[in-house]
Amino acid sequence: MHRKLYEVKTLEEAKQLAVAEFGVKESDLTFTIVNEKKGFLGIGSKIEVEAVIDADGITRGKEYIQMILDNNNIQGFIEKKVRGNNVEFNVDAGDFNGYLIGKNSRNLIALQILVSTVVNKYYEGEEEAKIVMVDVGGYRKRREKNLENMAVDFAKQVSRTKQKIQLDYLNAYERKIVHNKLSTWNDVRTYSVGEEPNRFLVIEYKPMTKAPETPKIETPEVQAAETPKPAETPEVIEMAAKENKEE
Repeated sequence: MHRKLYEVKTLEEAKQLAVAEFGVKESDLTFTIVNEKKGFLGIGSKIEVEAVIDADGITRGKEYIQMILDNNNIQGFIEKKVRGNNVEFNVDAGDFNGYLIGKNSRNLIALQILVSTVVNKYYEGEEEAKIVMVDVGGYRKRREKNLENMAVDFAKQVSRTKQKIQLDYLNAYERKIVHNKLSTWNDVRTYSVGEEPNRFLVIEYKPMTKAPETPKIETPEVQAAETPKPAETPEVIEMAAKENKEE
């Protein structure tokens, strides 16, 4: 939750500073005078005021989407899903879904950036920050599935022909989907080239590197030592000589 201490002359001054700094309505803030510093003969007196954001950013995000629909005379339904720090808004405006999505998803992308900015004004630090996703008529999920299937098909083609393929007209979010889908492939790689709005994605063949062979270590053969013949004793020699004489 955002909070800040202001040293000012009046409470009204603290309110103006907090509204300008936090970028929220005054009604979303609470103000508490925590200390008073009296000057000499009343001159130079100041107060310390703590300003704290006291509103739910997720609720404000949904209200912001509703305001956009109302300002454009669009009747629609907004579904909110929250899982931990992940927030998803699903908008269904019937025949106006295409208008909210826009060409190459530009309106949808802009809407998500704006809603994410509104929501995260009310939270402080990475631990409180929300990951906001806005979808219209289920378009984003269908688009993600189509992009993943397209990425696999093109990757197989590149792997087979060894000829790179260039994909134009993908926004940054869509390029990221393709990058992530093919990130585990061993024989293709992806990268982006150019500057927005003319940035494009390339799927390129990547020769697979062979793992180095484990060197074979030859060990010298150990020859078995010959078993020495037992030494002949004088008694054995004498018996052999006797036997030869008798023959």
